[in-house]
Amino acid sequence: MQLGRLFEGPWVLILVPIALAVVIVLVVVSAVNKSRRSDLGSAALLQSYAQGMNHRSTATIFGVLGIFVLGIVFGPLAIVQASKAEALGVKATAGKVLGWICVGVTALWLIFIVAALASR
Repeated sequence: MQLGRLFEGPWVLILVPIALAVVIVLVVVSAVNKSRRSDLGSAALLQSYAQGMNHRSTATIFGVLGIFVLGIVFGPLAIVQASKAEALGVKATAGKVLGWICVGVTALWLIFIVAALASR
């Protein structure tokens, strides 16, 4: 069979447009899937940022609470929440600093109490 005879006949007039249509459909479907993936990526990024902001707010609240009440509990909670926020790409410096201040002040307070009790 000769190669020239392969491209002769009426079946070529049917198969070539079908093949072109399939290629066009595949290109369009690929473009639509890429745009959906980028939308999904931006939605996931937005959700991740929102979670980070939530952790940052929680860390700040725990840090402020820890200054006034139960610093030994709220300080580490503030540090953990700030770390979660930073893992999600949101800066949470205030929560982390307040958490460490709570832990430090509470530790100094406990040392002072133990020293006062020991001196009796």
